[in-house]
Amino acid sequence: MSQSVAAFKPNYFIIQSLDGNKKIDITNSLLFFDYFEDILSPCVTATAQIVNSTSLFNLLPIRGGEKVSISVDTAFGEFLFDGDNAFYVYKVSNLDAQKSSEMFTLHLVSREGLTNDTARCQRKYTGNIQTTITKILKDDLKTKKFKIENIEATSNDYSFIGNNRKPFHTLTWLGPKAVPANGQNSGTSGGDNNGVAKGTAGFLFYENKDGFNFRSIDSLVSSTQIQNNSSDKESIYNYQYTPIIESNNVETNFRILNYKYEKNIDLMKALRVGMYANRTYYFDLYSNTLDIYKYTLKDQVKNKLGASESIAVSDEFGDSVSRIMVKVSDRGNLNNDGSVSGKSRSGADMSMSYSRYNLLFTQALNMVIPCNIRLKVGDIINAQFPKITRSDNKEADDEQSGKYLIKELRHHFEGNQMVTSVKLIRDSYGLYGPENI
Repeated sequence: MSQSVAAFKPNYFIIQSLDGNKKIDITNSLLFFDYFEDILSPCVTATAQIVNSTSLFNLLPIRGGEKVSISVDTAFGEFLFDGDNAFYVYKVSNLDAQKSSEMFTLHLVSREGLTNDTARCQRKYTGNIQTTITKILKDDLKTKKFKIENIEATSNDYSFIGNNRKPFHTLTWLGPKAVPANGQNSGTSGGDNNGVAKGTAGFLFYENKDGFNFRSIDSLVSSTQIQNNSSDKESIYNYQYTPIIESNNVETNFRILNYKYEKNIDLMKALRVGMYANRTYYFDLYSNTLDIYKYTLKDQVKNKLGASESIAVSDEFGDSVSRIMVKVSDRGNLNNDGSVSGKSRSGADMSMSYSRYNLLFTQALNMVIPCNIRLKVGDIINAQFPKITRSDNKEADDEQSGKYLIKELRHHFEGNQMVTSVKLIRDSYGLYGPENI
């Protein structure tokens, strides 16, 4: 069996009391440990199943807010959450205390998952959205767990007042309003009755093992670091399905153990949400004008995961408006001198983001692979699946295989089993050639 599946070597699993005076290493009481990331979740979480011969729950005691430090050796290096990256207990469930043993489940979250409930965005925020995201992380959430290159530049400004909203709520709320700084041909052709919304919009805010991220969908689905104006391709792991797992073979670390398709095309739903083509009416309360924009997705999407030249949809449905929306144009708040902010394109940008978000989740599949702690949500991996034929053919399916984006991730650590479960999503079909991997 693959070493990354079988070798579970915890170095320590230390829980610290609330006053900091007591630390207990409960590695020998750890039955299993699960670590979770989700591209739609602003913080990482974990669960640990504890079985102990003494009353640890009342001995420490555990009352919520205790710091937990974790270190595990794996085939891909040390899985480490300690210091500023340590977890904190937010819940204890399934407590079963009997005469000879005690069993319970620890629910863990990153520190910011707790401090988010005690922090508020109270000031007025102005300027570029990228600057606002950085300011909220530093000043309101008071965290250093982010790299500036993971807070992607945006091309648009937005002025608003926090209104005592929680940081995570505000950071997620800004995602659909943001437009990538490197977006090509982004904008509109003008208003009136023949306006056309151009380009794509839409960002995602999430936490992975590298910290917090604010990334556009366009940069996530691109194999190059377009958010950094770099042509260097990010590291992409290649996984291949095979029913045979060879022991003591390093190549088995990159085998797909099993997979299952969860979601595929749903044309009726896509039409109902206006994914392919929509028309939006924007009324400006300040100037009393009405602008109308049509957005056709297949003409605007440039970066995508599949190899197809364009979005696979017939002209009958891809060009015909299937959803009409009516919105009030958003100018944000007054400038510092009391003047009204210039006309915002956030209305048109919202239409673009609706379509782009829905397209990204067109396909979804669940996959189990040997534990790879270097993977994280927001990464692209290349997965090859076999073509279904009557003969014993190992040829890859050119349509279903290809690049996928990791939406959800779970590392499972247990005695003789360490595996990674991922949910992969994709916006188009087709296998990239080897020269593009």
